[in-house]
Amino acid sequence: MSMYGITVLISIWIGVIVFFSAIIAPTVFKTLDEKSAGVFLRAFFPKYYLFAIVIGLAALALIMIFKIEMSNILYIAIVSMTILSIISRFMIPIINNARDMGEKGKQKFNRLHALSVSLNVITLVIGLFFIYRV
Repeated sequence: MSMYGITVLISIWIGVIVFFSAIIAPTVFKTLDEKSAGVFLRAFFPKYYLFAIVIGLAALALIMIFKIEMSNILYIAIVSMTILSIISRFMIPIINNARDMGEKGKQKFNRLHALSVSLNVITLVIGLFFIYRV
């Protein structure tokens, strides 16, 4: 295992983020009614973030197991991406609860959704930075 393997993992992670944002999300909202889209996304997001967390932890484990040398900034990038995904994963029930509150929770939902999207974009940017710096 080398830095190449870690780069492949981070590239897959970035690809999944882009694929979700560019293909899955727009397709879901164009083809499903709001209720069906919500049902789909509630089933999808836990798996999406779990996948990200597994990729991040796998990359970190491989770095330690194979004693892969890299700059601190690249190591911090992987740790940051993983932490952001963990935070996002734990936000899901809070976001769902706000959505379930209807009009009363709309403002809270909008704030949390914007935060969730921002964390996803930051994760993507960090991943792209990682690829650029390798």
